[in-house]
Amino acid sequence: MLGRRLISAAIIITAIVSLLCLDFWLGKDEVLGRPGLAVCILAIIAAAMTASELVQMFSNVACRVNHTVVVGATIAMVAVSSAPVMWTNYPNDCPLGEFGWVFSGLILAIVMMFGIEMLKFKSPTGSSQGEVIDRLGRSTLIFVYVAMCFGFLIPHRFLQDGNGYGIIAIVTLISTVKMADSFAYFVGKSFGTKKLAPILSPGKTLQGSLGAPIGGCVAAAICVFVVAPHLFEIEIQKPWWWFLAYGILVSAAGMMGDLAESLVKRDCNTKDSSSWLPGLGGVLDILDSAVFAAPISYFLWIVAELPSQTGN
Repeated sequence: MLGRRLISAAIIITAIVSLLCLDFWLGKDEVLGRPGLAVCILAIIAAAMTASELVQMFSNVACRVNHTVVVGATIAMVAVSSAPVMWTNYPNDCPLGEFGWVFSGLILAIVMMFGIEMLKFKSPTGSSQGEVIDRLGRSTLIFVYVAMCFGFLIPHRFLQDGNGYGIIAIVTLISTVKMADSFAYFVGKSFGTKKLAPILSPGKTLQGSLGAPIGGCVAAAICVFVVAPHLFEIEIQKPWWWFLAYGILVSAAGMMGDLAESLVKRDCNTKDSSSWLPGLGGVLDILDSAVFAAPISYFLWIVAELPSQTGN
């Protein structure tokens, strides 16, 4: 099991790093000048897979949502959220801004579901009464859940209207939640005695959860002080409290996201979201911690004044 987990993790890390490097290269003015292109493609694919996993998890209930429709609406939602990448120089006076596209995509997905239900609606009888509302509720939950992660990923990429800055923001988000998870695991294995949430996630301990913010702060500091200046030639100036706030709050949000997915899986009587990734489960099992962490991360990046870049 451990060997398969390590192999899957190595493949995932290699793929993500390669795509981020490709996105950074495509974002250079002398190449294509379109930062975010590869990230948007990755977001659409991963969002579709996540939505598909959630639909499958919901398939053990009497009222099932339509797999094709929900996945298609999710793709449309993330594609609309990714609209800013279509501009080489996104207009500063656009009424929607860059973040408004996320809400536009979410509204489009919900309207699509209502439209489909309207087209196929038949008068309910007996036990079928309320099924439409149930399907709309389940599908909307999927859209909101996916949008919390991928809807905030695109705005991360366009922070400061710069090529490297957005990459650093994404790398910091991913590194913080994963380093926090790793610290929580090792601290919990070494010193854990009291269960954090014995019903939702028996393996998590209170002691491990206290180790997570330490890993998060370390990851944020490495990304800002080492990765940013040495790999992307960017100096990121943040107040002293920012690194502590980022590491603690994003790590806490990541743990909550992990527990939230466990809640859904337990209620659906499912161990893993899917078996696409041997040893790790599904895409949702990988991204669960980023679902709640992405909005917090985005807020923390914009809460302090953004500095100017020293390079592209």
